[in-house]
Amino acid sequence: MTATGAFPRKELHEIVRTWRIWVVPGMMVFLAIASPIMALLLPVLVGSLVGDGITIEIPEPTLVDSYRQFFKNLTQIVLVALIVTGAGSIPGERKQGSAVLVLSKPLSRAGFVIAKLISQLGLLVASAAVGAVLCWIVTALFFDGAPLGPVAQATGLWLSYAAVLVAAVTLTSAALNSQVGAAGIRLGVYFSLLSVGAWPWAANHTFAGLAAADTVLTGVAVSTSWPLVTALATVLVLSGAAALSFGRKEL
Repeated sequence: MTATGAFPRKELHEIVRTWRIWVVPGMMVFLAIASPIMALLLPVLVGSLVGDGITIEIPEPTLVDSYRQFFKNLTQIVLVALIVTGAGSIPGERKQGSAVLVLSKPLSRAGFVIAKLISQLGLLVASAAVGAVLCWIVTALFFDGAPLGPVAQATGLWLSYAAVLVAAVTLTSAALNSQVGAAGIRLGVYFSLLSVGAWPWAANHTFAGLAAADTVLTGVAVSTSWPLVTALATVLVLSGAAALSFGRKEL
């Protein structure tokens, strides 16, 4: 097996054996179980918070509410956790000197960066798949006729959006020495994309629209061709830029 092929496996082994396994996978499992329960109990919670004499009418929760709660939590919580913790922690490995040790093997700098990206994406895909299935199972316990197909579609769209952010995180990790500064830039990009996604043209023609992946759960027709194409193109461009930037860094 080549070093380029072995290094992603080494990264995944490190993730499984360290605290990082509890960040994204742990959040996915918790949110998959908690989101349907939150959707079911929302009317009760709102009713307990308002005072006597005040009436707030809230529609009865449905399975769509359960699914949408899950995907909103993924966008608002899981993605922020990914951005803050950083994908691959390249600056940390450079600072500790482990990057020099790894690169002394037959592994190129570009291979080092791409392996980091692949391992993070692999963990994210596996975690999202488990989370989506768990959410579907818990939703089916509380709501009759819960279908799996819409959840699978929304998960695929959400993962396409998340892949862009993971690639952006990898680029900032490769290009910047300061992890705090990189996290600040990532958060700025994240909130900017959420704002851009509210613009109808951008939502229909760029990957920014994939942030609202839960819209497909409502039965509304959503244009996904251009968002998916631009997401793939952006991931490729950001990955190439990350490899190029790291190749010019002093270790």
